[in-house]
Amino acid sequence: MTIDEIFQEELLRGRDFSFAWRIFLDRFYASTTEQRRELIRSAPGCLDDRRYLSYCAAGIHKLCREYGLAVPGWVADKSLILDEPYFPGAHTDLLKLVCLVESPPEFKMRNIFTTENVLART
Repeated sequence: MTIDEIFQEELLRGRDFSFAWRIFLDRFYASTTEQRRELIRSAPGCLDDRRYLSYCAAGIHKLCREYGLAVPGWVADKSLILDEPYFPGAHTDLLKLVCLVESPPEFKMRNIFTTENVLART
């Protein structure tokens, strides 16, 4: 299974990006190294919002660094660097400030600002 297939399946069920992303993370963490490579080999082409695709690229970039995986070529696409800062889930100025400080480099380089534990599943 690939990230694209996961997103297609979850979006068809009426789930939002955030839910589908968490499903992806659960599958990634439960997979073998070879299965992880398969999950991330291609971009989730079903996503029509560039912010979401950029978020996926940032998350996968970070996961690759943490798990010693080769970063797929699509993750490095310069078009995935957002023109405007994106603060997913940060609805107050104080939380945005926290995200500016905490955001992992893989997210910051794409102009995405989130908390340091963005990939945590608890």
